Amino acid sequence: MQGEKEREALAREFDRHRAEEGEILERYHALSDQLGKGPLGLVINHIATEEEMHHFLLGTLSDWLRTPVSPDEAPSERRVDRDALLRQTRMLLGHEKKTIEACRGLQARLSGDEGELFDTILEAIATDSEKHQRLLETVEKLIP
Repeated sequence: MQGEKEREALAREFDRHRAEEGEILERYHALSDQLGKGPLGLVINHIATEEEMHHFLLGTLSDWLRTPVSPDEAPSERRVDRDALLRQTRMLLGHEKKTIEACRGLQARLSGDEGELFDTILEAIATDSEKHQRLLETVEKLIP
């Protein structure tokens, strides 16, 4: 476990990056507003939505690092039914796998002028689901 000074230094780094993300997020929103509801606006709006999530996550990580945890405190995860949590996690893993397969299947069927746009969006969704799989696999490993 990192010491308090190391945790605070890391939290400050997350705060710094979050401030940068906030400035970039404003630019994405401005560009999205300029582009409107067309295909380019759709792509930029998708990126802006993900940047909003990054902005939120960086703040959450910073807050978490600054929250002292007493060794005597039992984390809420320990009060759940382990088997039920494993079942739920594995069900969600299965959903993410199906999403990836569905996106890849749809990508194979694309053609025409809008094919590249839809291919890019479907690839982004599949990549997000792959990321979700990795996160859920970590949850599965960390279940007490």
